[in-house]
Amino acid sequence: MTGSILVIGGGFAGVYAALAATRTAGDAARVTLVSREPRLVMRPRLFEADPETLHAELPELLDPTGVTFVQGEAESIDLGARAVHLASGETLPFDRLVVATGSVMRRPSLPGAETAFSIDTQAEAVAFDRRLAACARHEAPTIVVVGAGFTGVELALNLRDRITRHAGAAAGENAHIVLLDQAREVGPELGAGPRPTIEAALAAARVTLRLDAHLAALSDNQVRLADGEVIDAEAVVLCTGLHAAPFLRRLPGARDALGRIRVDAHLAIPVAPEVFVAGDAAWAATEPGHSTLMSCQHAMPLGKVAGENAARSLLGQPLLDYAQPRYVTCLDLGRSGAVFTAGWERRVEMAGEEAKQMKRRINTELIYPPRGSREEILRASIPA
Repeated sequence: MTGSILVIGGGFAGVYAALAATRTAGDAARVTLVSREPRLVMRPRLFEADPETLHAELPELLDPTGVTFVQGEAESIDLGARAVHLASGETLPFDRLVVATGSVMRRPSLPGAETAFSIDTQAEAVAFDRRLAACARHEAPTIVVVGAGFTGVELALNLRDRITRHAGAAAGENAHIVLLDQAREVGPELGAGPRPTIEAALAAARVTLRLDAHLAALSDNQVRLADGEVIDAEAVVLCTGLHAAPFLRRLPGARDALGRIRVDAHLAIPVAPEVFVAGDAAWAATEPGHSTLMSCQHAMPLGKVAGENAARSLLGQPLLDYAQPRYVTCLDLGRSGAVFTAGWERRVEMAGEEAKQMKRRINTELIYPPRGSREEILRASIPA
């Protein structure tokens, strides 16, 4: 072997970067993936029931491919020495580096916000699910969801059925579900196209929508609004948006408002061309006027291109340009099915049960990593 490629992050982008790098480099480089957890969490599904089941084991996926898995947390980086230092004290050298450290939820800077539930990680989603199970003690539990964006809408619209599974139909049907946001419209980042469909689903599910609501304090069972109103609840869960994970601050380069690093057309950092960035850590152009979003839809192709380019760079081969002209959304609407939109203007193409079938396919098939022989697994890492 002539070199080493190190991938930091075991999410969608990191996994596909490692697979693409080893496919492209072959025997010319050793590829190592570092992740805090030994599993790829199906993060887009954490609004669903049984969150403890929503993952794929990384060693099981990577072992057939020859990618080395290291469980650990990257703590610092020395670009001059081309080395990453782990919290354990171990140092991992690299010739090329792919940073795919993902994103974390932005907790509001409010008193008590750190005590509220969230579904940002698998452990947090499991803790919230256990609180839902405790709703069996209440005939009409109140659940407050803070944040009426993509995740907040999906969670709110699935809560009745989740409470029913834990506590019975009476608790589920009598539950008081509140969806709260400081914005003046539901799902502002989703655009006007799907909004009537979303609003109809919320009304059908008897979700109390509180918009233009400004918070003063939070806890795991209470929301205090700026006007003095207090909402007591069996659980308060935050779905308040994302920003880049803290490790990214250790790298040089321009950043956007979410803390992501601006990368060039090859997904490299202009001031550190041996470092490639992918997934929620990357601020990349998808087409004129649009940039990548924090979603697995963008993370997987970003990972494929970043990993392949890391290997190509090491081997002295021409690099690929990243491009992803097609953009779609598919939002789960609980008992109202789903809504599927296409294009950056978010034209509604499907709704109801037809869209729900598409959502099920996305969540149970398309986002899962490939299985099979080494060749089959690596073939899935070829950029489209």
